[in-house]
Amino acid sequence: MRDRIAPALVRRSAWMTLSLLLLLSTSVTAQQWTWKNPLPHGVTNNSIQRPEGDHIVIVGDQGRIIRSTDDGVTWELTESNTTISFHDQSFWDSEYGWACGEDGIISRSTDGGKTWHRQNTGTTKRVYAINFFSREVGWACGVGGLILYTSDGGETWIDRSYSEPFFLRSIYFDDDKRGWAMGWNGLILETTNGGASWGKKDFNLPGNPEYIYYVNDKVRFICGGNGLMLKTTNRGDKWRMIETGTGVTLISMYFVGDRNGWAIGKGGVIIKTTDAGETWTKVPSGTTKDLMDVSFSDYGTGIVLGIEGTLLRSEDWGDTWKSVSKGPRSSYYQIEFAGNTGWAVGHEGSIQRTADGGDTWTVVPVSDAIELNDIAMFDENTGLAVGFGGFIARTKDGGLSWYTVQQGKNFNINSVDAGEGGVAIAVGNEGHAWQTGDGGETWTSFMMPEQVRMQAVAYLGEGCWLAVGDQSTMYRSGDNGITWEKIDLTSLGEKIDFLSTMFINNNIGWVSGTRGAILFTDDGGRTWGKGRTNLFLPMADVDFSDELNGMAVGPEGTVLLSNNGGRTWTKLDRVADVGLLSVKAMAKKLQWVVGHNGSILRCDWE
Repeated sequence: MRDRIAPALVRRSAWMTLSLLLLLSTSVTAQQWTWKNPLPHGVTNNSIQRPEGDHIVIVGDQGRIIRSTDDGVTWELTESNTTISFHDQSFWDSEYGWACGEDGIISRSTDGGKTWHRQNTGTTKRVYAINFFSREVGWACGVGGLILYTSDGGETWIDRSYSEPFFLRSIYFDDDKRGWAMGWNGLILETTNGGASWGKKDFNLPGNPEYIYYVNDKVRFICGGNGLMLKTTNRGDKWRMIETGTGVTLISMYFVGDRNGWAIGKGGVIIKTTDAGETWTKVPSGTTKDLMDVSFSDYGTGIVLGIEGTLLRSEDWGDTWKSVSKGPRSSYYQIEFAGNTGWAVGHEGSIQRTADGGDTWTVVPVSDAIELNDIAMFDENTGLAVGFGGFIARTKDGGLSWYTVQQGKNFNINSVDAGEGGVAIAVGNEGHAWQTGDGGETWTSFMMPEQVRMQAVAYLGEGCWLAVGDQSTMYRSGDNGITWEKIDLTSLGEKIDFLSTMFINNNIGWVSGTRGAILFTDDGGRTWGKGRTNLFLPMADVDFSDELNGMAVGPEGTVLLSNNGGRTWTKLDRVADVGLLSVKAMAKKLQWVVGHNGSILRCDWE
C-alpha cells in the first residue's frame, strides 16, 4: 500500500537494540494541525457572534476559532491557545468576548477575538452556554446542573450550581434579579434573587424544548425536537405552540428586529419568518449537514454554521444561501508523496494534487474512475491509481494527467504498491490480484491462495511482498508475487480484518486493522508482535517515518502516536469530526492525514 521510493536500510541488530532501549518511551510533544481542505477548516462550528458591524467570530470543536472582518466573505484562523472544543460564546462589545466549552474551559478575548486566554473556572465540567450582560457580569451553565457567575470579567467564577445534575443548555437574565436557565427535556430553572438560588418551573411545555431566544423584553421563543416552536409575549408566563412546517430538531434561532427571524436545525433545515414568528417558511440551504447556529446583520447578510466545517452565507435576508467553505468534500482514502509532489485519491474518482509540498492543492479528475482506493508511485512522474470495477489508471507526468489501463471488471481493487524494475502488485476482493512488470502498461491477473477480500499490499524490497486482508489473512511472497506463503497468526487469539500495511525496509513493517490492532515485525513479516493501543476502534492506516516514529488514524478523528516502533501508542486529542483514513509520515515531525468530507490535514511538531 505504501511505496518507499528510497528506503533507508537499517541493520536488524541495531533495530532490536533501539527497541529495547525505547520500549517505554511514549512522551508526546505539542503538535500543530493545519487544515488544507476544506478551508478554513473541517471541524464543527458551534457558535457565532457579531461583536460589531461586519466583524464576526465563530467558535467550534478542537479549539478552532475563525474570524471575519468583511461580513463573512473571507475568514482567518485565530489563536485560541487550546485544542479543547468550544460550544458557545458571548461578546459584550467589539473587544471583550468569552468562549466556553469542554473540560470547564472559559477563555476571554480583549481584542475582538484575535487572541484568547483561558480563565480559571474551578471546574472540569462541560460549560455549554455563556452570557455576559456587561464587561464584568456574566453567567455560564453546563452539565451536572453547573451554573457559574462572575462580577469581575471572569477573573474569578463563583459556583451557583443547581442541586440536581441536569444538563443546562442556555442561560439568560431579564435584569439583575430574575434569570432563567434551560436544559434538555423541557427543564426550566428560574431565579428571582440574582442567582443565589434556583427553582424548577413547570410551564407544562410540550415536546422537547432545546433552546430559548429573547427577541425583546417580553417576546421569547423556544425551539426544539420535532420542529417544536413555542412563543410567549409576556416574559414566559404563558406559551403557545407555533406551526413550523418541519419535523426535525431546531437547534438555534436569530431575529433582526421584532419581525424577521430564522431558525436552523438538523439535516440542513433553515426556516424563516417575516411576521414575528407567527408563520414560518422553509428555505433551501444547499446542505444536509446539521446546522448549529445562525446570525444576521441589520442589513440582511446572514451566516449559518454547522458540523464538519459547514459555513453558509446569504445576502438576501436568508432567501438563498451559498457555501463559504472552500474545497472539495469528497472522501479521500489514501495519500502519497514523492518529494514535494503529493496526491490524495478517493471518492468519485477524484485526485487532489500538490506540487509545492502541500501548501496548495488542486483537483485532477480521472476519467472513467468510479472510486479510487489507492495510489502508488514508482517515482515523482510515474504512478498508478486503482479502484472500483478493477479500475487501473497510469500517469507519466506526476499526476497531471491519467489514462485508463483497465476497467469494467467484476471485482474492486483495494490496494496497489510499486516495487522495483517496473513491478507492481494490486489486490482486491475475493482473492483477486494483478501484477505488472512494465510499470503498469499491461497486467496479468491471478488468484491469491484464499478467496477473501485482500485489503492492502506492500513492497518490502528485494522482490519481497506482503498482502493482508479480512479474517487475519496474511501472505508473504519472496519472488515478486509468483508464489505466496501464508503467515500463521493463530497466536493473536482473535480474527482481525487487516486494513493497511507498510514497510520501511525489507525487515521492519507494520499492519493495522479492526479491534484497534496494530502489529509490528522486524523479520520481514515472518513473525509479528501486537502493539498496545487500548482501543477497540478499527485503525484505518499506519505509517512510520523511521524505525521508531509513527502515526495511526481511524474513526471520529482518532490519531495515535508511537515513538517506540509501535510497541505502545498514545492517543492524541481528536483532530476532526470525521473518520481519518490514511496517514503519510514524511518525517518525525511532519505527517499528512486525509479522510472523509474532503479532509486534508498537516501535522507539525514542536
